[in-house]
Amino acid sequence: MREIVLQLKAPHTWLSEITSKHPTTIRILDCKPSETRDGVRQLVEVSADPDKLDKIVDDVKASPLVKEAYVVQTKRGRMLGSLLTESAFCGTIMRTEAFCRSCLFHSKANPDGTVEWTLAFNKREALTELLDRMKNEHVDVKILRLSSVADVENLTAHQRSLVEIALEEGFFDYPRRITLRELSKKMGISASTASEVLRRAERKILASYQAHDMVQELEEKENELTLEDKILKRERA
Repeated sequence: MREIVLQLKAPHTWLSEITSKHPTTIRILDCKPSETRDGVRQLVEVSADPDKLDKIVDDVKASPLVKEAYVVQTKRGRMLGSLLTESAFCGTIMRTEAFCRSCLFHSKANPDGTVEWTLAFNKREALTELLDRMKNEHVDVKILRLSSVADVENLTAHQRSLVEIALEEGFFDYPRRITLRELSKKMGISASTASEVLRRAERKILASYQAHDMVQELEEKENELTLEDKILKRERA
């Protein structure tokens, strides 16, 4: 399996809209395709000041980027909801054999307004199809890194559990959404033990390398498509 990191312009989403208005923490727990072409149904958890949570929920429901919203309060200051929204990026992923390793909705924008999106894929054709679809959606994409991912079956059950929770809680995000001490407390182990388990797991999981040939070929393909677009525009003029 291979992993690729793409750079693209940060999309405007309901999550970025809400977090820009309110001091709140929003986690996307799961997502599934809906009936529409780019529709995606998301299971989300929103945590905020209990006195402000109702206003946040109202703003989520009122957002033009949210088509449907079913929300229930699970405890004071926290709610769980099923939202229907639309995303060309999510729709593209769900129509190919690629998988999200990071969520665009959670990605922190760089100073230049771009975000990084990490994806995994088994076959070369899946990546080519993905880039073709994004090209058709007029999305400007830059390939930052391409690497090989080792077989996660080599992980012990303890390592797998810790890595999965670390990913879910944002330990590998930049900036981190959870510290090593907080993560270890959540797992009921010491910080030093958590650090050692993660280091051993990382050595088993990632065997990074620079795949220059593949990146070059994909960039050449993108350049060919760009040239083709220019020719078509001239012919239509």
